[in-house]
Amino acid sequence: MSLRWGDRRRQLFARASGRDELRRDWSSRRKPGRRGFVWAPIFVVLVLSTLSLAALRISILRNGYALGATLQRETELRARERSAAVAVRVERDPRKLRDLAARQGFVRPERLIDLGDEARPR
Repeated sequence: MSLRWGDRRRQLFARASGRDELRRDWSSRRKPGRRGFVWAPIFVVLVLSTLSLAALRISILRNGYALGATLQRETELRARERSAAVAVRVERDPRKLRDLAARQGFVRPERLIDLGDEARPR
């Protein structure tokens, strides 16, 4: 059975000083195979937290780009809405409607007949 360097060093110093090896305190000795047990969970937690932070950062960046694209699309739609409103106002201009009616042969009515509320569709 091979001894670790620390155990072998203690054994050599014990022989040189004349101490008996059997009086050694075995409770403070580390068990073999448990050396990385303390650091493994810490390492796993560190890696998982780093990955989760990276995922959050990527999510924030994606949301920022999506927000920018949405704001740009909203600006374009508002401009189209303004131009459509202007086009509707131009088409509803009374002078333009009068000229269009005259070109198509409509004339001003000579009299108006009021049919009352009974003739209105419901």
